[in-house]
Parts: sequence; C-alpha cells; structure tokens
Amino acid sequence: MVKFGFIKIRWNKGNNELKENNFDEIIIDDKKIGLNQPCYVIAEIGVNHNGKFDLAIKLIDHAIESGADAVKFQKRNLESLYRKESLDNPNSESQGFEIMLNELKNLELSKEEYIKIDDYCKGKKITFLCTPWDIPSVDFLEQIKTSAYKIASGDMTNFPLIKYISKLKKPMIISTGMSKLEEIEKMINFVKLQNIPFIILHANSTYPSPIDALNLKLIPYYFDKFHVLVGLSDHETGILGSITAANMGAVLIERHITIDKNMKGLDHLSSLEPKEFKEMVDQIRLSEIAKGKAVKKMSRGEVLQREVVSKSLICSKNIEFGEIFSEMNIEAKGPEKGLSAQYYFDILGKKSNRKLMKDEYLLDEDLTY
Repeated sequence: MVKFGFIKIRWNKGNNELKENNFDEIIIDDKKIGLNQPCYVIAEIGVNHNGKFDLAIKLIDHAIESGADAVKFQKRNLESLYRKESLDNPNSESQGFEIMLNELKNLELSKEEYIKIDDYCKGKKITFLCTPWDIPSVDFLEQIKTSAYKIASGDMTNFPLIKYISKLKKPMIISTGMSKLEEIEKMINFVKLQNIPFIILHANSTYPSPIDALNLKLIPYYFDKFHVLVGLSDHETGILGSITAANMGAVLIERHITIDKNMKGLDHLSSLEPKEFKEMVDQIRLSEIAKGKAVKKMSRGEVLQREVVSKSLICSKNIEFGEIFSEMNIEAKGPEKGLSAQYYFDILGKKSNRKLMKDEYLLDEDLTY
C-alpha cells in the first residue's frame, strides 16, 4: 500500500462519529475513496438541467447507465450569495457577471424538486451530492441529509462557508481552480484543523479547458507536498485528461454530463454527452484492471509461451559419471523443460552424478553439490 502519512477517516450517513485509522481513504455512502480503491466518478449535472426537473431526472438516468458513483447538483440562494446592489443593478458589475446572473435566475430548481431528486437517487441507489454556494443552501441540504459536500473553486477561499460546513463533520470535496499555490496550502491547513475527511480536486476553471492547460502533474505533486487525497475536476471537451489523471493517482474524477453539448447554457460545451461519459468510465475501469496488484506472477498464457520460447540447459555431448560440467559439454537450447539457462554459470565446475546423453535435459538431481 502506498502511504503518504495521512489518515483514513470513515463516514457513514446517520453516524456522527469519526473514526481514524492509519490508512488512506474516506467513505461516502459505503463507497471507499482512496489510493487503493477504484476511482470515484461524479457526474456533475450542475445546472445542465436548464432549470427543468424532467431533464434533471434524465441526466441522473444517463449517469447511472454510464457507471457514475454519484451525481452532483448546485444549490444557490442568490440573495445570500451576492450583494443587493449587484443583484438590483447587474449592469453595474462586469459583463461576465451580468450574463451569468441572468442565466442563473432561470436555472435554479425549487426545494421541492431537489427533495424529489434526492428521493429518486436513493431509489436508484446512486449518491446525491450538491455544491452549496451559500449558508442557506447548506441548511437546506442538511434537511435532506446529503452525504457529503462539494466546495466549488470559487469558494475555496471562502473560509466562513468551509467552517460552517466543517461543523457538520461530513466529507468535503474541494476544487482548487482559479487559485494560487499559497492559497491552496492555506486552505488545506485550515481544513486539516477542522478534523474532517476531505479530498482536494485539481482543476483548471477555463470552460472548456484546453488540453495543454490541464497540468495533471500537479496531482502527484499535491499528494507529496500536502499528504492529502487528490482528484480532478475536469472541464476539457474530451476524456483523455480524465483517464490520464486516474492513471496518475487521482482518487476521484468529476465531469459535467449533458444530453447535448449544443444546448444553450453555461456548462454544456465543456460537458460530456452520455456516450462519452460511459466511454470515460469504461476506460478508467479497464485501466484499473491493467494496473494489477503489484504481485509478480506468470499468467497461464505466459507459462505456455515460456515452454515454447525460453531456454533450458542441455548436454552438448555425452557426459560420463563424475565428469565436470564445462562450456564444452553443456549449452542453452529450447524448449524449456529442464534447468533454466539462468543457472549456466552456477553449474560450471560442478560434477555429474550419473551418465548423461547428448541432447538430454539437465536436471537438478543430475548435479553433485
């Protein structure tokens, strides 16, 4: 087992007790997430439901069919999230803010719809996760007993929100896009003080992210530097970065899912359609199989192949009882049935304990030690 010195913290819904062990994983709804576990995959629905309950349900179904471990939404209370002046006069802010605010006003599901979505996920046995952007949204999510909390990159430096959520003693997943290294380090040190299970997600918050901006080497770098579990929140248009990240040690992959990338909305273009999402999950699972268990043993196919192509020690001429083995009377030839040719130099100088014929395989019992 790879160890980085951090602890294993178990969390189960309905159990307010944290248990610490010297391992490297956390648990959400009985699924283990860690270095020696299958990569945990979150299908980020976010606001790709376009404010429509029926579309949200369809996206959950697609996420399940694609093999995701969890679906994730976003919950906002705009009055708590932004200044009143900014809400009343959005054109006084940046153009980007005005555009985003107009979109968000049409993308929020009702509390009743979120309760139905949570119930639907329970019935389908897929974990419901949600990113609260403000404290009132946290309070609502506590009413439906969400299993864990996701902190968006924009709130990575929002220590009041992080502190508020940390008091709930539930797992926290924190994205680190749009951040400086010193800010990430300060956040990690702050969260460690809260004594809660957490994972940080490397992220590039450009939507969509160009492949040359993913900088996936930060994943093992964060492992080594901060001794925390690290995943990836990926916003590229394809699946290469996500698969590569999983093979570089990311314990969690979060990807947006959409019915159609061409739909109108904030995140559709940087999302995966169901067929792509399933292909990503399938490739991650295949790569996990390919990694194996770091135990060297020959497969059945290798055993059969070895018999054909590997070499044994044979007698290159007739050898008398008591004769000394030398380069003149033994050689390496296939197929492999007798002593392996790797013992050639160990046998030189030893004596034969019986008469051997030319081309006969040399066996261990033919040697005098």
